[in-house]
Amino acid sequence: GEDLGLDMHTDDSDVTFNVCLGEEFTGATLSFCGMFGAANHRQHRLTYHHEVGRAILHLGSRRHGADDIQSGRRSNLIVWNHNYAYRARGVNSWDRASHYEQEEGIPSPVCLSYTHDRDYEVYKELPEAAKKQKRKPWCPPPGCEYKGYHVES
Repeated sequence: GEDLGLDMHTDDSDVTFNVCLGEEFTGATLSFCGMFGAANHRQHRLTYHHEVGRAILHLGSRRHGADDIQSGRRSNLIVWNHNYAYRARGVNSWDRASHYEQEEGIPSPVCLSYTHDRDYEVYKELPEAAKKQKRKPWCPPPGCEYKGYHVES
């Protein structure tokens, strides 16, 4: 299928390789935020603009997402790499309870995830497609919220 955009997420990889193979398009930038579990993981760090023939490498544990393609068509090759010796040391753990710092502040709007963030609707309206999904947001984990955190009921 075709992805117009991709919600903020982390990859189940140690390193992700993403190369733009071609075609003409506008939009579809990649926004990068902090590392999984870090106090600044929902803070904007960089916006990358794809160029045909260029690649970007990033750690899988870095929060990122793709904006909608505004026009045209884009083809990318994405390779998720795993280093099992590195993983055996436990340094890239996805254990939310033991590897999560208290957030440093309110999230950058671009770093919000309608899939993962409990406070998404405090800052943005859910996209139509997300309203039809059964959501189980978990971020930030209880006890790791930024000062002044609240979720409207």
